[in-house]
Amino acid sequence: GVIWYPHSGIIPGTLDVFGKLQNLGKRLYLVTNNSTISAEHYCKRVTTNGLNIKPKQIINTAKVISWYLKKIRFSDVALVIASSAFRQVLINDGFKITPEERITIKEEDPHTAVRYIEDDPAIKAVIVDFIFHFDWGKMALSINCLKRKDVSYFCGCRDDWIMYKYEKKVMGSGPLIDVINRNSGRTPKDFAKPSENLKNYILDTCDVQDPSRCIFIGDKMNTDMQFAAMCGFKKLFVGTGADTINDAKLENEYPDFYIPSLAMLQPLIDLQEQKQISGRSLNN
Repeated sequence: GVIWYPHSGIIPGTLDVFGKLQNLGKRLYLVTNNSTISAEHYCKRVTTNGLNIKPKQIINTAKVISWYLKKIRFSDVALVIASSAFRQVLINDGFKITPEERITIKEEDPHTAVRYIEDDPAIKAVIVDFIFHFDWGKMALSINCLKRKDVSYFCGCRDDWIMYKYEKKVMGSGPLIDVINRNSGRTPKDFAKPSENLKNYILDTCDVQDPSRCIFIGDKMNTDMQFAAMCGFKKLFVGTGADTINDAKLENEYPDFYIPSLAMLQPLIDLQEQKQISGRSLNN
């Protein structure tokens, strides 16, 4: 609900604001819990609508988990319950993951299904993120694997709700992942907003010198605003998403700034641009 809605597309004026900020010399990163589309496709989508960004400016759960796996030198097989785009990030980075056909039950036959949900000793990590086909078989296999203590457990997006249209939301992956947690007795390492692992990734890869000079823009209290507070960033809450300003309940959720729509920043940015132009003219 900051840049676009899945159902209706780009929110008017938002990309213009980001473009103007880049023109002022501000570094821009788009931090998302959504790894269902690749960074390249994400860039193409916003570039088509007038904002020029590179894949390195997209930060999603797939990238963060891959970064972490490299740090711990993970070299075994991972069971990845996630979108094709997410899985491809891990494949491109050289990780071994269970084939799609291994985790997809194709026949509705109890005897055949058992083969798909049995624990596989080769699997040493379970990675779960949002996936459109989050079915019984994938959940059962994850739970069986996680009963072994030598299996690591990593989680990307587990938002309770997903915004798909203004003032309309639908259940996210969170409640489904909670089923895996409850039945396996395991708690995953988190890599989405708000998590320490995502914070460490940003501080490690984005050359953040002074967190207080960064502003984090978001539309959710329990993810965006909490994450910004965790990082020491300034918080700007926009009212075009799943939450309203009245949904702030915890101290770390209250934003430093609030604006009903990101597009309303344009006059302020235009004024800043004029000041820069005037300053250069005086210097000349």
